[in-house]
Amino acid sequence: MKIINTYSFKNGEEFIKKNHPQELTDILRAIRRLNAITCLTKESREKTMKGKLLFSPRDINDYLKLELHKKGWTKKAEGKRKKFIEPRHNFGKGKFREMDGIKNKVGLEIQLGKYAFMGYDIFSKMIIFKKLRYIECGIEVVPSHELQKQMSTGVSSFDQLLVDFENRGEGNIDIPVYIIGIGLTEQEKIKAVKLQKLFEGNKKRALALIRLRKYKGSRPGPK
Repeated sequence: MKIINTYSFKNGEEFIKKNHPQELTDILRAIRRLNAITCLTKESREKTMKGKLLFSPRDINDYLKLELHKKGWTKKAEGKRKKFIEPRHNFGKGKFREMDGIKNKVGLEIQLGKYAFMGYDIFSKMIIFKKLRYIECGIEVVPSHELQKQMSTGVSSFDQLLVDFENRGEGNIDIPVYIIGIGLTEQEKIKAVKLQKLFEGNKKRALALIRLRKYKGSRPGPK
């Protein structure tokens, strides 16, 4: 995959490049190492896109987290299916908040879900973790508009998030955040189109090349 767009909220880009260059490098390398075609694993069941082959937000999320776990963004999970444990703060009685990763006071969120969750990450969750002294700045990874169009309806994008930034402004409690919009390389675009056409015309042959992800249960909300 590649970086399509970036946005510096409250001087987030400048702050992170100056104070946390290695942490930023970790994330940029993980994005660029991700072969997006391996995440083309979701068959849409929505009326408007029924039967189409789409990119799986969960596969993209899982790959990036696994790569960043190797760099110390999450802790190792002992005896569990997942190989890592996301940083979490418990408030008691089942109440908690969780981030996708934290390293050297940099908070990470990979948000490939609904629009409301993107704003929640930056304007609420990151503020909470700053107040708790876990982080001093954040990085938010979101899909570009062109990637969003090849995902399920309801997924938001970098462009939608800009509406908040441009109209809300900055507040005293806000922290520096660098927003990164990700998308497909030119080669990935060509391969994706070929696989999607094959899936529509000869599903059996396409399934010999890909493995569809099975979705069970309800979708999670913000953590």
